Amino acid sequence: MLTLRKGTELDNARYVVHDVLDTGGFASVWKASDKQLNRDVALKRLLKHRSTASSEEISALLEEARKHAHLVHTNIVQVYDIIEEEGEDLLVIEYVDGQSLWEALREKAKKGQVFPLDRAIQILTDTLSGIAFAHSKNVCHRDLGPMNILLTSGGIPKIADFGIARILPTAPGEQGSSQGGTGHREFMSPEQARGEPADFLSDLFTVGIVGYLLLTGRHPFADPSGLFQIAELLKDPNFTPEPPRPPSQLTTSQQRLFREYAAVVMRLLNRERAGRFASAIEAIDAIEAVTPSLECLVCSERVPEQSRFCLYCGAKVEVAPTPPTPKEAPEATPEQLVAEGFALTRSQRWDAAIARYEAAIKKDPSFQKAYRNLGFAMNHIRQYEPAVEMLSKGLSLPTALPDHSAGMLYERSYAYFNLTKYDDAYRDIQDALKHQPGSPRFLYYRARIQRFRGHFEESRQDAQEVLKRIPDHIGALRLLEELNVR
Repeated sequence: MLTLRKGTELDNARYVVHDVLDTGGFASVWKASDKQLNRDVALKRLLKHRSTASSEEISALLEEARKHAHLVHTNIVQVYDIIEEEGEDLLVIEYVDGQSLWEALREKAKKGQVFPLDRAIQILTDTLSGIAFAHSKNVCHRDLGPMNILLTSGGIPKIADFGIARILPTAPGEQGSSQGGTGHREFMSPEQARGEPADFLSDLFTVGIVGYLLLTGRHPFADPSGLFQIAELLKDPNFTPEPPRPPSQLTTSQQRLFREYAAVVMRLLNRERAGRFASAIEAIDAIEAVTPSLECLVCSERVPEQSRFCLYCGAKVEVAPTPPTPKEAPEATPEQLVAEGFALTRSQRWDAAIARYEAAIKKDPSFQKAYRNLGFAMNHIRQYEPAVEMLSKGLSLPTALPDHSAGMLYERSYAYFNLTKYDDAYRDIQDALKHQPGSPRFLYYRARIQRFRGHFEESRQDAQEVLKRIPDHIGALRLLEELNVR
């Protein structure tokens, strides 16, 4: 039987075990070093090993681990490898150097505090972004909760344990079916509590529980009297959580914003699947729709509505006129199609905008602006891999203009970043800066990439450089704050 202790070497001495990080009912997690790639990793060891597990369970574990390994996203803990040692299978996964969201919530609760509203919504949005990417790969988590949402030292949430619940036996007293996944008895959807199979909308319900905790510090199904358990109220069709109430210390406008965010959370918590959002992306769009912001007419970035200048490109922020509803124009020129596509993005009609950009490229395969806008639209709806493909085609054109090249490099860098290909993202943003040296937008994005590459001093220098140009750059200020708590 495999024995893990500090100093144990695995996989032909590639991995060196350090300390145990966590031990649960089904698995233990150890911190280790990958000597080959010179990085910290985590080793996940199932407490049920080959000698006591059935062949079906082992096959299911390996299948789910491989599926998880394809989920490469900033807000998902990545599985790097599966190794076998002394008859046991261990998962080699990304090491997250912070605490779980559950631990962070408990620390806040002990002090009688909750997360600031903007921070709570950022964590919720990032969690939805990770879930949206997983769903786009046809992977349903089915065991989501604050315990397996990990926070990096910089506060970035990363979802862990995709698919593991599917193959583990139901714990005593929990409801659910092996076909649908059990989930944690206090963080499952009503359909899971009834023993029905879970689906993508079940994941959204659980994200709703997380959102409620972030806004209030309380579980939505925790009865104040203490006479009922959370699992009981999850199954009670007549119990509906009370909508979160804004803290009294918030300003009037902040309280209004809190209620709008709370409405999004309550829709996620609808007992009936049909009452929830149709997808995680739709929930993100709902959050963005109520977040006070404007879109820069020059670079299309969203900036706080109180800003006079774009925090990314420096252009003056003005309210755009309401675009006319585009009409079908089969004989439209590529320039007209791109203009129609841009108008469609202003009204969040992304699929229609993408169709316009693709039509423009079909008419003129050398029209770089169409490639740049298409990459932007694909990134917005999280089609990162297609975005990389199209932007690479645009960048391969021999007559690419400097401004268009810079825009395409930025968009491809953004796609690479969200695919956690940080070195590729860094290479592209470096090339973008060659076309537009000193761009605050590009410098800020390079600062973000450098943080994820572990180059914290370089990240700090870039953020400070941005603040020299734009002293009230919210992103750079927040990034420096996060770097200073390391």
